[in-house]
Amino acid sequence: MAAGLLLAGCAATESEDPNGRIVALPQTWDQIDIGEADLDLPLTSPFEISELRERVGAYQLFENYYSFHGVNGFLVTSRVFLGHFAKNPTEEVRDAEDFLRFARGLPVVEGRGLRVGSAKSFKLPNLRSEGFYTKAISEQRHEDCFIFRIGYLLVGYHAPEGDSMDTIVVGQLCGDDLDEAAVLDLLARVKVVKDRNQFREALSRRKIGTI
Repeated sequence: MAAGLLLAGCAATESEDPNGRIVALPQTWDQIDIGEADLDLPLTSPFEISELRERVGAYQLFENYYSFHGVNGFLVTSRVFLGHFAKNPTEEVRDAEDFLRFARGLPVVEGRGLRVGSAKSFKLPNLRSEGFYTKAISEQRHEDCFIFRIGYLLVGYHAPEGDSMDTIVVGQLCGDDLDEAAVLDLLARVKVVKDRNQFREALSRRKIGTI
């Protein structure tokens, strides 16, 4: 469903590793416990997570696929564990026109004839993050969609170039009265899980975001 979203927004089973090599990704996703999430999104999610799935490609490319209760759509995180993404995907993440093509090509946008708004910049120097988000508006029903594609440099393994990215977060979340500010706050607080036991303990104290 969301395979290859970090690059083009269409179904695919290949990506590029940090050296520009083609990386084969599994066709299927494996369901995992939220305590095994690669990033700490379950701690900051404003929505209750209904399912978390994972797949791992060659060269340590990890992808997590989130589904939520009461919100249609998905959120996918893709992270290169030891390194950073090649030049092409990072250029696409920084390209507003490419992002709008991605958003307009999503099946829900095409299938429901949603009107995609302008690309709004998302950039946080403290997270070394950059990307875009927009809203796809329904002319016939109230369920609009919030679409985003954001790149981050969360680890900086081997001191990559200043514009490198090791993580890309892509999403399409649709619902009545969707709290866009809460989604943007979630995207502004993305971190890698470093202490798994501490992460699980923090999850056990949360009422929102758990399955």
